[in-house]
Amino acid sequence: MDDLNQKLQNLVAEACNHPPKSWQRRQTLCEVHRLVMQSGKLWKEYTPYYNDALQEMWEFCCQNPELYDPTLKSVITWLDDYLKKRLRNFRDAKYRQQRREITALATESGETTDPVGTLPAPPDIHPVLDIWEKTLEWVETDPEQELCSTCFRKHCQVNCKALILRRFPPETPWSAIATEFNLTPSEAKDLPKVYNRKCLPLLRKFALSQGYVEEKNRLNRRKSS
Repeated sequence: MDDLNQKLQNLVAEACNHPPKSWQRRQTLCEVHRLVMQSGKLWKEYTPYYNDALQEMWEFCCQNPELYDPTLKSVITWLDDYLKKRLRNFRDAKYRQQRREITALATESGETTDPVGTLPAPPDIHPVLDIWEKTLEWVETDPEQELCSTCFRKHCQVNCKALILRRFPPETPWSAIATEFNLTPSEAKDLPKVYNRKCLPLLRKFALSQGYVEEKNRLNRRKSS
């Protein structure tokens, strides 16, 4: 166990010993916040709603430190898990809003009707959201560790898991990803090529296994028939 995680675990345990809303608990949790943010190890992505999700994560975790189980994960992993959950909720909300804007219909009287908002369980949205959720879960868990082990050159941290998560809509620009991982200009130039050559085939392989897409030869046979 690294020193930072040990220190954070001790602080969370100390906070739990103080009464809720007490000055002592607030002070201890402020120290947790300071150490985590100072470490730079917290999950980060370049999305317009990241700061909102980050704030909600801190509010929830600071109000519920008792939910942390040191036998299951590190403090930062615990924070990361909830942060990613909040980010996913923001992403889904933005997607639903975009669908509403796209599918809004103008009535003959000039009024605007939103079929997504008026119809229960629209058939064209839920399957897409379900595919989105399952694909994101597959990337985050990486059950076969195939994504994590497929790296960009010698940069182990720049692997297909990290890249796919950042390229999910809304897509993080390649320049921002290169800056985040301190890549050289030549590496930054090659990054999209390697992503298309190594990462997208893994994503397609998963989609095929789940039946989200069809193999090209099977699709061609269906068209010809």
